[in-house]
Amino acid sequence: TGEYKKITYEQPQLEDKKYSTIQCITRKFTNEELSYWNMFYQDISDLKREDVYSIKTIYLNKEKFSFKETDLRFGYLYEDKWKLYFPYQEPKRKWLPNNVPIDYLEGKENITNCDVALISKSKKDKMVLAKVFPCVCATQTENIACFTEENVKFLKDNSKRQILSMDADKAGVKNSQIITKLFNFEYVNTPRSYLSDGINDWAQLACDYGIETVEKILKRKKII
Repeated sequence: TGEYKKITYEQPQLEDKKYSTIQCITRKFTNEELSYWNMFYQDISDLKREDVYSIKTIYLNKEKFSFKETDLRFGYLYEDKWKLYFPYQEPKRKWLPNNVPIDYLEGKENITNCDVALISKSKKDKMVLAKVFPCVCATQTENIACFTEENVKFLKDNSKRQILSMDADKAGVKNSQIITKLFNFEYVNTPRSYLSDGINDWAQLACDYGIETVEKILKRKKII
């Protein structure tokens, strides 16, 4: 028609998760599981505080969910919802099953009267960043859908600056730029110089180069 259409931001529509009921039987952490989390500077007290569990059995809509007994797997419990994490599976299977709402903002209790609210893109990044900086929360994904009007208002009301931290790869940077422009946030990612080492987030940076490196970068960026 030749008409000019202005592109505007609309509040994202949140779709219901496919699986409404997830039930888990937990177990004591194995040495292998504790060693995995130790790579990211997390001990048993951190895991308990963060509601991270070792998983024995999963029931999905009342039916047993199958996986290999040798699979490393963890359950993140959010109130009465579960997000299951298989760290060594292929990307599409790492987070199945999962019925945590996509707009769930984790760690809001850490964002109260803060100069800076640091918004990470995952629980594991949040757990690592919390070792050096207390005012940190986490989204469920890099998707913009987490940033509902309610969540954005909460962040703005409880901090002077809001700094988003997603992956340092192309997709992460693109999402960071879109979200920060929409809501007048800032963003900081792990330095691009680490991409050649396969590192694009804070958890892997701490694992490979130490938690001191994470702290040094945040100081250099004047976050702490």
